[in-house]
Amino acid sequence: MKSQLKFLIWIVILAFGLTVAGLYKKGYFTKETSEKVQNSTMVKSSAKVETSAKITQTLNIQAIDNSMIGDNVSIIGKITDRRDHKDGHVFLTVQDSSGEILVPIFFDKKINTDNLIVGSQFQFSGKVDEYKGQMEIIPSTQKDIVPVATSTKIEEKDEGKVVTINGKILSKYTHPKGHIFLTVKVDSTGQELDIPLFNTLHPNPDAYLINSEVSIKGKVDIYKGKLELVPNSLNDIVILKKGDETGVNNVKIADITETDRGKMVITKGFVKEVVDKDGHLFFKLSDNGKEIKAVLFKADSQEIEGRRKRILHAEKEQFEIRVLGMVDVYNDELEIIIDKVLVD
Repeated sequence: MKSQLKFLIWIVILAFGLTVAGLYKKGYFTKETSEKVQNSTMVKSSAKVETSAKITQTLNIQAIDNSMIGDNVSIIGKITDRRDHKDGHVFLTVQDSSGEILVPIFFDKKINTDNLIVGSQFQFSGKVDEYKGQMEIIPSTQKDIVPVATSTKIEEKDEGKVVTINGKILSKYTHPKGHIFLTVKVDSTGQELDIPLFNTLHPNPDAYLINSEVSIKGKVDIYKGKLELVPNSLNDIVILKKGDETGVNNVKIADITETDRGKMVITKGFVKEVVDKDGHLFFKLSDNGKEIKAVLFKADSQEIEGRRKRILHAEKEQFEIRVLGMVDVYNDELEIIIDKVLVD
């Protein structure tokens, strides 16, 4: 019996020895492998990160410690250092008046990091973790990184300054030459600002839905006596929440007045007197004896082509259409600049 027990023990020891030898041969215990593991710079943490739960706390950095690992928190701070990893990860050091913390942004999260430059101030939200004795906050989506906006009203004396605002898109006008002109209501002050996106930026009209919540960085300018904020690139415009255009007011043609100029409305009517001029469609919308001029400007977009076909088909077959557009006044007459032809 004792000899059988000894034999089994020797078998176990031999099997263990062979396993260790095999792992060593494959490099699991080499110095090089150990260094690779140490230098993976927090990629391990990224595997643990799930989609953020609702953020419940905004804290000073100093208040965050290892007892909070796994909690979702929010901080506001300035970027003091940025390191770009060869695999596409970005590692930030963020500082507030109380201390500093690491903010790793992993490549698989598909977060745009172009505007995360040293000296910029942001609100970062995410899950608390610890790496090599340092606390970190790990964002999971684009919405977890929000530029800190100015809280004061922008005035003429601010011309030339670069500022950031958070607000909601109230109206959108797509110019025939490819420019897009937005009107944004600033959250903190209620101020309405014009935001020109010039065609040199190649903006996509479908990216900027009415009622979208946005963060916009730009230079304060004055054009024809009106304040505007001019972004330098499309990366300066962050969509925080896509708008629901069904929330735009439905207005009868008879109720549209000059006081609605610049506002987005949804209205309906029969299409009359369509004129095609250089690719632009000029026509009238008629409802219960009331009419308003309308225009669909030419643009190089398949989506625009779809709207054009719907308008022409509605005139031919004489059925009503619903449109989303911006109210304007041209040559002292009301008109609607069409943004969308809605499909019921």
